Amino acid sequence: MTVRTETSNEPPIYRWPIAGAEWRRRLSALRESFARDLDDGRGFLWWPVAAAVGAALYFAPTCEPSPADLMLAGLGLLAVPVLIARRPLAMPYWAILMGLACAGFLHSALVTRLATHPVFPFERTVTVHARVVAVEDRGKGAARLLLQPAEIDPRPRNGLPPLVRVTTRGEVPAPGEAVTVLARLAPPMPPPLPGGYDFARVAWFAGVGASGFAYGAVKPWPDAPPPDTWLTLLSGIETVRVAAAGRIRAALPGDTGAIAAALIVGDRAGISDATNEAMRVAGVSHVLSISGMHMSLVAAFLFGGIRLMLALIPPLALTLPIKKIAAMLSMLGTGAYFVVSGMDVPAERSMITVAVSLFAVLVDRRALSLRVIAVAALVTLALSPEAVMEPGAQMSFAAVVALMAGLEAWRARRSEAADGGDVSLLARTVRRFALWLVAALAATVVAGLATLPMALYHFGRLAPLGMIANLVTEPLVSFLIMPMALIAALMMPLGLEGMPLTVMGAGIDTMIAVARVVAQWTPGGGLYGRPMGWTMLAVVAGGLWICLWRGRKRWFGLVPVLVGLAFVGVGSPPALIVAGDGSQVLMRQQNGVWHKIGGKDGFMLDVWMAAVGLDPKEVQSLDRDTACDQEACLLEAAAGRPSVSVISRPFAFGDDCAAVAIVVSGLEAPPWCRPTGALLDGRRLATTGTLTFDIEVNGAGAFDLKETGRVLGIPRRSWLAPMR
Repeated sequence: MTVRTETSNEPPIYRWPIAGAEWRRRLSALRESFARDLDDGRGFLWWPVAAAVGAALYFAPTCEPSPADLMLAGLGLLAVPVLIARRPLAMPYWAILMGLACAGFLHSALVTRLATHPVFPFERTVTVHARVVAVEDRGKGAARLLLQPAEIDPRPRNGLPPLVRVTTRGEVPAPGEAVTVLARLAPPMPPPLPGGYDFARVAWFAGVGASGFAYGAVKPWPDAPPPDTWLTLLSGIETVRVAAAGRIRAALPGDTGAIAAALIVGDRAGISDATNEAMRVAGVSHVLSISGMHMSLVAAFLFGGIRLMLALIPPLALTLPIKKIAAMLSMLGTGAYFVVSGMDVPAERSMITVAVSLFAVLVDRRALSLRVIAVAALVTLALSPEAVMEPGAQMSFAAVVALMAGLEAWRARRSEAADGGDVSLLARTVRRFALWLVAALAATVVAGLATLPMALYHFGRLAPLGMIANLVTEPLVSFLIMPMALIAALMMPLGLEGMPLTVMGAGIDTMIAVARVVAQWTPGGGLYGRPMGWTMLAVVAGGLWICLWRGRKRWFGLVPVLVGLAFVGVGSPPALIVAGDGSQVLMRQQNGVWHKIGGKDGFMLDVWMAAVGLDPKEVQSLDRDTACDQEACLLEAAAGRPSVSVISRPFAFGDDCAAVAIVVSGLEAPPWCRPTGALLDGRRLATTGTLTFDIEVNGAGAFDLKETGRVLGIPRRSWLAPMR
């Protein structure tokens, strides 16, 4: 406020710095700014956002949406054409976005129904007669087989799943081979933590209905029926991939060859745990998965190379649209790379984006623009609406949208002055290198900031020195590793891949060395813990507002971004995590000390520790106060913690139900079991899955549990195994 004082004895007059007329003028200017953006087509950029929100509203809940929810979404969708018919010119834009959100919700439900297939009902040992679809070398003599079962004995009551995954050791069958295997199969695993990555949903849309491990060797199945045409084609592709991966690893042993195989044929097996962890901590693990960066580099090199060769032939350059020819041929070449790389989900999303960009060239549109990214996002959501829940898709689109918005802003402010003119070649070269260095640094910062909310929520960790690692590794990948990978792939049919693989290996060795150094410099491995979900949603919403609008109004998005970041550290992780099978518990005392009761060190515990911000190196100290025998594991009560028992055999109920505050078991407890705190047995956990609690002290000094999250709901999601 401004203060005006008078010379008389009248009291001072207080006035707002912006009068009512000024507010009206600014609001009018703001409305005009929005109208200009909508007239310029910026509103289209929000279409995939609205459709993604609708898809997320379908996939995020723990229980299947009711018919009333579907009906409400249908009514919302039907309301849009009614509004258009009644008020075509004055229809508010939010109504269109509401209709797109309803369409995304209904489309997700439809795609989920169309993907319906049998899911293995419960864990059991069976004999599987099947054909091998794909083989993944897991290293250390193990392999994971993707099988198309023809018979399962005993046969599941709800039918055969389309595909099953089986891990085996010993001699590995070839793709397309008919085999018989005795295996322990179970339904795909639900999320290990509320709000976590849903392996069962991913398996559902991949057609996988069971996974497990083999007992003994995999044997041939001589009486197998002939394979169908589609399986024969897939087997041929897998045979080529397996052979190529073998030749790459033979030329480049160790982690170098394993990473080279990952970049050329999409086979990430064989990379050591130490290298995987170093690259993850350093923030460069995205290099190992064939995604947008790899697809775009392959497309760029093919497009540039083909166009250059055509331009060197004057009759072709003067008579043919060589730019469009290069776009078409590079699209075919990138598609071939997509097929050879294994056609996994991240590569599929990236292929869609590259194809849309190259199609834009064919129709004389700019290949790099936010509109192209919006079209690619809509196509991705139409084909795979479940991608909205995948960390890879979220981070990929977040990075590319932020980079494209930055590129558009730079283009708008770019000077039209000539580059150097009569300045010496050396000066122009130095200037261009400096500009490239600044651009690379800016791109690294922008992409890192854009993907930070997703990385923090899904993985519970940051890469504070990732900018340093990416600034070194991305030029290596862009100008050395991927070009040599492309040349090696083209030369492999001729047996001439040795030299490009050697050069590629040198670049990979440098990348690994950088990742290890940066990982050593990173304090605590970058672990932070998973923040509250709404904080990350606020950051993402604000970031989208900044990227998709133009003008000063875009900076309104800083408000939700700053609010979300301000509350990232607010709150605390759950005090008690109980595994859905009742085998393990992770508990935090009031003084912050963590304890593990029951179970073994494994993947689920790793996920829990990352979510609460614990260093994996501390795993050995988690069960220091726990006493275990063949019947149960017990943590005695102490200051700031209740007693907890994880029971594995029925006899332990007799002692622990009366003496322990919290009893956990995958078994069904007897009716008389009434612990003083809570009973979490197999009967309850079968309907809830993994549970999280806060522990509160009541007025009597006893501990009460307050549930904060669960994995399963009722009715159960379509992709989960049915309740027994």
